[in-house]
Amino acid sequence: MGLLKVDFDESCLVRTRHAVLACARAQGVTGERLGDFLSAVNECLVNAVEHGGGRGRLRLWREDVPEGGRLVCEIADDGDGIPVEVLKRESLPAASAPGGRGIWLMRRLSDEVVFLTGPAGTTVRIALKLPAQAGAARAR
Repeated sequence: MGLLKVDFDESCLVRTRHAVLACARAQGVTGERLGDFLSAVNECLVNAVEHGGGRGRLRLWREDVPEGGRLVCEIADDGDGIPVEVLKRESLPAASAPGGRGIWLMRRLSDEVVFLTGPAGTTVRIALKLPAQAGAARAR
């Protein structure tokens, strides 16, 4: 089910984050999980603006899967892509390293992150398992 679709740039990052926050709350995400999801999405939004051509597209939807629900946020840009060595890095980059910390954070703050990247742009999907009661409430 589609919950949100928005084009964004630097001028509307705060408004975009607030819209994602409202949708996640409406799907039953609360507390630390809400903060983690919002932080992961924010890292991706900022990366799209800084490295992906200054703007992007965000879609947010709910997936109902056998083990419950998932909230998925997809952020796409038209930048030059993410270097393979940055995506392969598993440890936290050194403070002196240029970039990579946002990707590291996204991976730790969500249940799943998928990167589709190349010279025509990058699409990132950030997924979060929804709490069981959100799925049960939906079924009623």
